[in-house]
Formats: sequence, C-alpha cells, structure tokens
Amino acid sequence: MSDLASGRGRLRKIASALSIGGLQRHIFLCAQQSNPRCSTYEEGKQAWLQLKRAGKALDIASAPPAWRGNLSRPVTPVEQGSGTILRSKVDCLRICEQGPIAVVYPDGVWYHSVKGEVLDRIVEEHLVGGRTVDEYVFAVDSLDRGVANTVGPPIPSPGPSDFRSGSR
Repeated sequence: MSDLASGRGRLRKIASALSIGGLQRHIFLCAQQSNPRCSTYEEGKQAWLQLKRAGKALDIASAPPAWRGNLSRPVTPVEQGSGTILRSKVDCLRICEQGPIAVVYPDGVWYHSVKGEVLDRIVEEHLVGGRTVDEYVFAVDSLDRGVANTVGPPIPSPGPSDFRSGSR
C-alpha cells in the first residue's frame, strides 16, 4: 500500500470516529486566539472548555481515536462515532468584537457573546434542539445563494468589478 493510500486510510478512520458523514451541525468557536481581539484569551479558553464539556455531557460529540496526530502509533480499529455535532476551535472569525464569536453550519448562524449561559443556550437550543437563540444572532448566511440572509438587509454578492476596483 502506498504512503498516500495508507494516509487516506488513517484520515478516513479519524473522520469515521468523529461521525463525519453523519453530522447535523458543526460549530466553529473563536477561542484561544494568538492575538485576542473579540474576547480575552481566558474567556475564549473557558468557552472552548465549556463547549467540550457540554458535548461530552450531552453525548452529542464523538471523540477522535487515541492514535490521531501521532504517525508513529499504529492504527487500531475504531468504531463509527455516534455524535451529531462537530466542534472546531478557530483562531479568528474576523468579527473581532463582542466575542467570543461562533458560527454554526449548515445553518450559517453567527453568534456573539458565546460564553457562560449564552453558550449553554446555544448548545441546548440550537445544536441539540435546532432552534436559533435569536437575541445573540447577528448574521445568517447559509452559503446557499438560493436562501436569503435573514438578519438585516440582504448582502449582495460581489461582482467581478468589486474585486478589481478594490472596493470590497
């Protein structure tokens, strides 16, 4: 087996353990930034730990295999994950105010102030229940151009001239 094929096999097993292919939602949380702007480093760190604990407590997130990230460890069989939510920590979502900031896909719902009780509500009401926590939503963009932006005025798609002129 080639190195490329064996590498893909490892990746497929990791994806399977994380329930990728069977997920309902993916939350990206701005946390532990290298240059904190929307919240303090500590606020982001605490929000990330809170999100991890909630996923485990509610059994909505699957764990990766123990050998992930260590190419010297042999691949052992993994069970298909049963979680429905994947979480990813990002360095910056580029909003840089009123954070921590999070975005939930495929819904494309953007939240501000994602910590403490607000984060608990987002987990329980949106990630689990499928209902947005409207008072903390500041934008919606499903990335499907057939679906309108539902918060504020519609955001027009840029035309080619917008990029050439540097107006965006």
